[in-house]
Amino acid sequence: MTKINKEKAAEIIGNQIINALEIKFCEFNSHPIRLVQASKSLIGLNLEQPNSDLLYFNDFYIDKNKNNLIKETENVDFKPNEVITVHDIEQALINHDREVALCMLNQLSLVSSNIHILECLIEISLKQTGKSFLVIWSLYRSIFFLNKEVNNSFLSLSIDIILSDNFEDLIHVDSDFNANIIAYEGLSNEFLDLYAHLLEAYNSDLIRELKIKSLIENMIFRKSNNIKLNKFEDKNSIDYPDLLNSGRFWLSEFLIKTDKQKFTMELILFLDSIRCLFRFLDFKNHKFICLYFQRNIKDFNV
Repeated sequence: MTKINKEKAAEIIGNQIINALEIKFCEFNSHPIRLVQASKSLIGLNLEQPNSDLLYFNDFYIDKNKNNLIKETENVDFKPNEVITVHDIEQALINHDREVALCMLNQLSLVSSNIHILECLIEISLKQTGKSFLVIWSLYRSIFFLNKEVNNSFLSLSIDIILSDNFEDLIHVDSDFNANIIAYEGLSNEFLDLYAHLLEAYNSDLIRELKIKSLIENMIFRKSNNIKLNKFEDKNSIDYPDLLNSGRFWLSEFLIKTDKQKFTMELILFLDSIRCLFRFLDFKNHKFICLYFQRNIKDFNV
């Protein structure tokens, strides 16, 4: 693995984000922005030794998608709204009126920051199945990392992400509901990915924090409501004691030792979900995260 410093790694990741923002949305678990954001977070576990193999893998993955770029958005003749609300944007997206939604976001971009717009879109995505949230959240984290205004291609990308998902009815959340369900068996990789990043968003400092936290609680409840849950048995042993002892920071060592030929987007997303769970769940639950890690890592043949 070629050694680079953290400044060079940050520069490479910034360029990868910009390139990923130009790529058209096709599928929820294949857009490069999710890979780049997950890689950025994993590399951040050890900034003294940034994983250059992971950066090279990102470049390779982005290059494979370079023939699927977002076309320049045409100007649409649309009467400006005096005031644009999240509800207005949400209604346009519910109605699948792409042009109206895009015009509203473009108008909003004249008076609001990218981060504020993305928070509005996070709020809307949390009323869907969860698939759009994961990509919109990656967009938010990536653009926040850039710490500068980017071109408006991310608006078109965001709309296509949300239009590809379905809205769900919100349900009443029991007052005694415990959002921490990691102590139970039966959670799929898909659920773990969503749950981990919902926890990350819940613990982030957001402008629209109160509304977003309420919607996160609602999504966790409705997604776990129909899962048959059984508590892990006490007799389960830990196969990766270093993971239990060192927590998420051990994942950096695991990646360094992993054959780069076995890197896949699915592996990187899984490791990033494990990172999130370790960071945002109490230490008493870390053994359950380890059990999920050792059960699921076998699927990646690493």
